[in-house]
Amino acid sequence: MQVMAQFTVPVPDAGVEEATDAVTIGEALQAAAQTSAGERPVDLADAAAVQAAETRATGLGRVIPGGVAAAAQQAAETNMRPRVSDGEKLRLRDVLDSAAAVLPANKVATREDAVAVATAAERNAAAGAGGGGKGVADAVAVAAEMNDKRMTRTRQA
Repeated sequence: MQVMAQFTVPVPDAGVEEATDAVTIGEALQAAAQTSAGERPVDLADAAAVQAAETRATGLGRVIPGGVAAAAQQAAETNMRPRVSDGEKLRLRDVLDSAAAVLPANKVATREDAVAVATAAERNAAAGAGGGGKGVADAVAVAAEMNDKRMTRTRQA
C-alpha cells in the first residue's frame, strides 16, 4: 500500500467561545459528567447523544476515530456484555470528563444543537433502560438556554 495524498480537514474556529463567556458543547458534555447522570453506566442512547453532540461541536458530520463519541460507543458496547458486572461498567463520567479538551473543535451550544442531541438520544433509548441519553441531552439544552439568555442580555445592553 502506498500513501498517495494526505488531507487536512478544516474544522470550525474554536475562538468563538474564547471571546465570550458562552457555554460550548464540550463544556456541556463535561457538565453532564459531573451530574448524577455521570454516575450511570453508558448505554446506547448516551452514546448516540454524545455522537450527535460531537458531530455538532466539530461540524465534521462524522465521528472522530478515538474521539469522545467513539469512546462512548465503545463503553456502551462493553457495558452490554453479559459478563460485565455493574461495578465494572463504564460510567458517563469516565467518557466525558475531559470532553472539551479532547474535541478538535468546539462550538457554542445552540437550541438547534440541543434538539439534535435530544432527538438522537430519544431515537436510541430503550424503554426504561439506563439513562437513555437524557443526562447528555439535558446538559446541552441547559447550555443552549444559558447562551440564549446571555445573547438576550447582550442585545439589550
